[in-house]
This record gives sequence, structure tokens and C-alpha cells, in this order.
Amino acid sequence: MKRISWIHVFVSLIVFLAFMIFVLPAESNKSTELGIEQSPDTSFFYTKEELYFIADSYGEEGRAFYVNQRFTFDLIWPIAYGLFLTMTLAYLGKNASSKWIRKAFYLPIGSVVIDYLENIMTATVMYRYPKETMIFSDLAGFVTALKWISLSLSFVILLVIGVIYVIHSLKKEKSL
Repeated sequence: MKRISWIHVFVSLIVFLAFMIFVLPAESNKSTELGIEQSPDTSFFYTKEELYFIADSYGEEGRAFYVNQRFTFDLIWPIAYGLFLTMTLAYLGKNASSKWIRKAFYLPIGSVVIDYLENIMTATVMYRYPKETMIFSDLAGFVTALKWISLSLSFVILLVIGVIYVIHSLKKEKSL
């Protein structure tokens, strides 16, 4: 990860911000136009019963839209936030003496993988509705919670490592 430069971080930040400013609101508006107010992947946790209630409330058109979103927009979004977090953590931690700081960039990679797993599970449940999809519907809420925990932890670690990086840079500059 020594090859990662501030340019990588800057480009990944631009992609991340562009998604936050332009793509996410547009996707949210599409959901609102269809009357979709609640989404499993924006909840912290939900039960199997709640997931099926949401699937029922979407109707056929809403479920088709949801499945389509998971395999279009939601294939790219995890890459956007994952690249930003991974590049930034790798850049900030590349010269750290602490091993956990140097390896912190693995956590957002895990978040992306978990996000994809969540998308597969919820989209499958929506696609097969009203048929029950036993294992996926039973585990989807836990996978979603794990996604939010790992993603939140990634941002907290980014903040902590960022503060450490700034303090270290200021001390280094002061000693010159």
C-alpha cells in the first residue's frame, strides 16, 4: 500500500462525493415516486417478518424496481464508498508504526463484501416473493446489521487515524 498517493485519495473522494450529491438523491427520488418509503438495506436491523411485510408493501412494480436497483446502482455504490475508505485508510496508515493502523484498510473491503451479500439476499427475497426464501430471509437482517456496524466502524477508524495522522504531521513539521 506504499504506492497509494494523495491523488488516489483525492480521486476516490471525488467519486464518493459525486455519488453522495448526485446519484443517491436521484435514486431516492425514484423510490419516492414509486411510493417506496422503507428499504431493508437502510434499516439497521429487521426481522424476517418485517422483510416480507416490506416486500408485500412494495407491490410487484416496487419489488421489480428494488431488484433492479440492487444489480445496477447498488453494484457501483459499494465500490464508490469502499474505494474512498480503503484508499484513504491505506494512505493515512502506510507509514504508521502500529500494525492495526497499517491493516485498517481491510475493514471497508469487508463492508463492501457484506453489502453485496445483503443485496443478494434481499433481492432474492423480493424476486421470489410471495414464495419464502428460508435462509436468506432469516439471515438478511443480521447481514444488514453487520454491514452497518462494519461501515460505521470504518468511518470511525478513518476519523481516528486521520486525527493521528494530522497530529503526527504537525509534530514532524514543528521539529523541522
